[in-house]
Amino acid sequence: MKRYIGCVVVTAAAALALGLNGCNNSVSDKTAAPPVGQAADDNHDRAGHEHSAADMEKAKAELAKLSPEDKTSAENQHVCPVSGEMLGTMGPPKKVDVQGQQVWICCDGCREELLADPDKYLANLKKS
Repeated sequence: MKRYIGCVVVTAAAALALGLNGCNNSVSDKTAAPPVGQAADDNHDRAGHEHSAADMEKAKAELAKLSPEDKTSAENQHVCPVSGEMLGTMGPPKKVDVQGQQVWICCDGCREELLADPDKYLANLKKS
């Protein structure tokens, strides 16, 4: 439960920061497909932004905790299809079986949303 609350707080803080500061995404075509992790009805995107060196180091360290096979799989997916967060920046990513497909999420807090609307989030993975 603490991890879920943490995920919600981090996501809300990121959304607030983007709302206050705007998005530096140079794509101006509003009809283009949203980036991975962004639903078409979102007012902002959480994916597609530059990641800091600290984010990259944290992700690398967390992914190193996985088996070599899982590490490669998570690196190949790169982002959580629910939150759009880079895998490993919120701790070790979680593997979920969705309709026979292995999907990585950033935290346990994304599991319920992923399983509630799997087609939506599997579609996000296909866009990447």
